[in-house]
Amino acid sequence: MKISGFSFIRNGNALGYPFVPSIRSLLPLCDEVIVNVPRSTDGTLESVRAIGDPKIRIIESDWDEKEKVGDPIFRRHTDLALEQCTGDWCVYIQGDEVLHEDTLPAMRVTMERELNNSKVQGLLVNYTNFYGSFWTEVYSFGWYYEEVRVIRRDPKIRASGGAQGFGTTENQKLWVKDSGGRYFHYSCALRPDIARKKRANLASLFGMDDLVKPQREASTGYYDDDQKVKPFKGTHPAVMRDIVAAADWTYTSRNPLIRFRREYFWEDIALIIKRCTGVTLGVHRNYRRLD
Repeated sequence: MKISGFSFIRNGNALGYPFVPSIRSLLPLCDEVIVNVPRSTDGTLESVRAIGDPKIRIIESDWDEKEKVGDPIFRRHTDLALEQCTGDWCVYIQGDEVLHEDTLPAMRVTMERELNNSKVQGLLVNYTNFYGSFWTEVYSFGWYYEEVRVIRRDPKIRASGGAQGFGTTENQKLWVKDSGGRYFHYSCALRPDIARKKRANLASLFGMDDLVKPQREASTGYYDDDQKVKPFKGTHPAVMRDIVAAADWTYTSRNPLIRFRREYFWEDIALIIKRCTGVTLGVHRNYRRLD
């Protein structure tokens, strides 16, 4: 069995993405890691090269600054990396995601077990989502807590939904099973000024510059102060621990869990159900699960 990893990253240094730990987290699992680096202006390409692992194969691609539709941009650059993969399984990771090393054995066992089961087109990983800091974990609906990140190498399987997940070229959802892997999602744990810059960049790509509110640009803070979060008491992936230890910002929610106000009524109900049953509501699933 051969395992390929793949990703793409552009201007990751300027936008504060932990893309170097992200790539490094795949190396113990994969036989090769394909990294697409579209034309950048902040030394991203040099940072990827500096990892210095022979498993990494870099491809360079163009970037059209005039294109302002984010979904097809992300899908296209994800697929450019996927098309270079040669493994039986292809493991995708985004620049703000890091695979926890404790779950590597389970992922490998699952891929070996399902290798010859052609019904399984992909595998899910679980997510820990952070908000505001590296020590506050999202505990809410509206976030995805599992997503397709391992796919069988197949020309009919390509990125979908802005590269949030994968589907077939006939717009069919993939049949999947759990991989046993866990990704840590750091997109909303960045330093507030970097998070603001990242949001502005994404808003520009999607042609939605009005999402960057003027009052937030002028404020010292950035994150909403009433997100549903709980303290994170686990361990971060080893490749992230220096970054986490150097972080000098914190986040506190004024109403971290149950709020019982009219505008949060359904969120509160969903949270109570999650706490009692473990079931997360309000999550769009772009896959079909096999038993």
